[in-house]
Amino acid sequence: MIVPAAERSFEKGLASLRTGEALEAMAYFEAALRQHRATTQAQPHMKYQSFFGLCMARLKGNRKKAMRLCMEAADAEFYNPDVFLNLGRVALMTGDRRSAHHAFRRGLYLDHQHRALRLELRHMGVRKRPLFSFLQRTSALNRAAGRLRRSNHGGAKTVVSRPS
Repeated sequence: MIVPAAERSFEKGLASLRTGEALEAMAYFEAALRQHRATTQAQPHMKYQSFFGLCMARLKGNRKKAMRLCMEAADAEFYNPDVFLNLGRVALMTGDRRSAHHAFRRGLYLDHQHRALRLELRHMGVRKRPLFSFLQRTSALNRAAGRLRRSNHGGAKTVVSRPS
């Protein structure tokens, strides 16, 4: 069920987020959640919670709680690529690149043309294969060889865009 007042707050939050006002956006997303809960007994749109979690993480608040909020939103609105975008962004902020990559890929599975998801994946880059594939990536030998390979190639990070 759509609650007009909650949707207006949500739209104002998106506008604030686009201008970089994360604190203001967080207040609007929280208001959207409250307005929806006050108006109806139905479960609020989890996109409100997802964006609230993103703002919470950006403001360096409780990132674990922000991650939990975004994961709940992704579980509930598994058809919405934007909640996976937010989940991936929060995962990157917490240092969990694997979860971020999984969330971005899951969002792209839902919407192959989603620009922000494609951009996030491109920014993450693609790792090169370890030089000694029979050893773990984290082994001392692979790490040293990777540093040596990187220093011989000018130290630039290689970002490869894979065709979809």
